[in-house]
Amino acid sequence: MPGAVIRVAHLVSHPIQYFVPLYRELASRPEIDLRVYFYSDATVREFYDGGFGRRIRWDIPLLEGYQSRICRSATRTDITGAFLRCPNADIVWEVASGRYDVVWVHGYAYSTAWLAALSARAKGASVLVREEQTLLERRPWYTRALKRVALRALFSQAWGLYIGEENRRYFEHYGMPPGRLFATRYCVDNRFFQGQAARLAPRRREVRAALGITDDTPVVLFCGKLIDKKQPLRLLEAFERVRRRRRCWLLMVGDGALRPAAQDLVARRGIPSVVMPGFLNQTELSAAYSAADIFVLPSAWHETWGLVVNEAMNFALPIIVSDKVGCAEDLVRPRWNGFVVSHRDVDALADAIATLVADEPLRRDFGTRSRELVGEYSVEACADGIIAACLAARGAT
Repeated sequence: MPGAVIRVAHLVSHPIQYFVPLYRELASRPEIDLRVYFYSDATVREFYDGGFGRRIRWDIPLLEGYQSRICRSATRTDITGAFLRCPNADIVWEVASGRYDVVWVHGYAYSTAWLAALSARAKGASVLVREEQTLLERRPWYTRALKRVALRALFSQAWGLYIGEENRRYFEHYGMPPGRLFATRYCVDNRFFQGQAARLAPRRREVRAALGITDDTPVVLFCGKLIDKKQPLRLLEAFERVRRRRRCWLLMVGDGALRPAAQDLVARRGIPSVVMPGFLNQTELSAAYSAADIFVLPSAWHETWGLVVNEAMNFALPIIVSDKVGCAEDLVRPRWNGFVVSHRDVDALADAIATLVADEPLRRDFGTRSRELVGEYSVEACADGIIAACLAARGAT
């Protein structure tokens, strides 16, 4: 009946810290009744993160403020994605028998997602697919061929939720009709981070000192896993070139397999003013953003978005990203709020950093525009897109 609440089952790999604010926002919307199913519950306790190369425990609640369901299979499943892994049969059964109007799957690299989508269609429910892949990486021919068959079949029965422009092109390339695509742009909790920025701004000198930054010269920030695809060693090389000419700092937040190599490079070349505080948890990250003047993400591959860019923009930072960062087209407007450089070109990366290090008014102008632009990528706007997709999908059945 018109106006009836739409019952939505959402299937996702595991509790993801970035998604919690969105789930809470959707839980407050009267149009839908949302329940989230996790294939694994590993991240609600201490777990091993392969990218960081260490065990971590998130220091924020991941299951509060919305309805979730942890079925028995989730308690014995890890968070690694593998299509041929044994599916979560209890989730598929519960979703199939749960009289849901919409089944929304995040990602298609899980057999559980495919089985849930098939059962949903058989029961007359609509299927939404949110996926973050892009066409920035060229896959082997056999992968592309398989995707052309499998994804066209899936997308012919589903509605798409795209996270940004590169992702929209991916959906369309594999057969999702534009009329069934809805913008659900990747976002962070802007209100929280902007509140943190305001809280920490008067203590900026103290915050910097606590991180080991001993003067007021510009700080270049990298925040992420110290692994090959993020190119931390290339960033160090670019920073070394800039540091020869101008005083500045490099704050490299994170951990991972390349941390020893990064430390060794700093020591061997005598690169000054590099601070590596290691892994910072969710409640600690704001201090790093508050201490910074420039944010850099120089990834070389498979950086489908880069939510750290959203976070940095909430602290009014100018942004430098590589051309392999998925959010570049959405969030970085060259010479307006930052720079997009080739992932292979260390000279271009050094030049972009040097330009911003040398020009405080430019940093301030770019940062103001970053904060303005990220306001369009809000939890509320993302929730609006998901609600619109649910309403359209049910109206079409």
